[in-house]
Amino acid sequence: MFFVYFLFAFICSVFVYIDSEKEQMPRWWAAVIFFAPITIIYYIIITKQRKSLIPVAIFVLISVLVGIGEYFLYSRLKDKIMYASYSEDIKEILVFTDDLKYSVTQLNDLTLELEDMQGITSPTKIDEVLTLIGKMQSALKKHDSSVKKFLAQMDTYQDSIIDNRFYWLFKLQEYYTEQVVVRYLSNLALYLESFSSLSKYTRDNFVEIETRVPVYIKNYDEYYMQYIRILDTQNLVDVGRMRFQHNFVLHNSQLEPYLPVILQKRFINIWRKDK
Repeated sequence: MFFVYFLFAFICSVFVYIDSEKEQMPRWWAAVIFFAPITIIYYIIITKQRKSLIPVAIFVLISVLVGIGEYFLYSRLKDKIMYASYSEDIKEILVFTDDLKYSVTQLNDLTLELEDMQGITSPTKIDEVLTLIGKMQSALKKHDSSVKKFLAQMDTYQDSIIDNRFYWLFKLQEYYTEQVVVRYLSNLALYLESFSSLSKYTRDNFVEIETRVPVYIKNYDEYYMQYIRILDTQNLVDVGRMRFQHNFVLHNSQLEPYLPVILQKRFINIWRKDK
């Protein structure tokens, strides 16, 4: 706090110090103004008398601007100030919570992008889908790694967490070890693998599938049905995860900034077998 306050008080006291000689006022007014800038209003009134309205108005305006500036700077830096007071153990764990949130955000963004890729009609488009699936698989592995590191750090620094009263971290740990969340992530990996297999087979045999060569259609049907089964399972698991997270946030609202955003859009059947 007090990012610009002392500079403001110093400038006011210098002004009063210079003005006090001109107005033949005691110089100690400068010290009074420095420690209590608000008293400058009284100083202006007794020295300027009838001409005090404009200086007082200017001072009030500047004071308001200083107050706004203080609030703005503090709101931007308060997290850093608070973060600096934490022990190194706590800082290290909080870094992992940030990594978790970033990795989930990245995964969510890629999920939405994948959902928007409908009407795949050429091998070139399929390559675009495969590239996106690859990015999602990498993001999922990164998230899984972040979760494991976070849980390991929680075990390592458990005593420090308790000593510093960061009990909410145990609740966050509870979320990431909840069975429905673990299952959602494992099923998502299966979904992406199935979607990748279906996409590769379709790309590599695009003409044969388009011309409905029986053996290729049969293989395509097998890939497609497996994809649909895993997709349906994934959607059911995701509904359970959303329900759990909603209830979890209701009872632990302080953890909402650390939890992944629940996507409103769900996976859709991007691939549809020709009748």
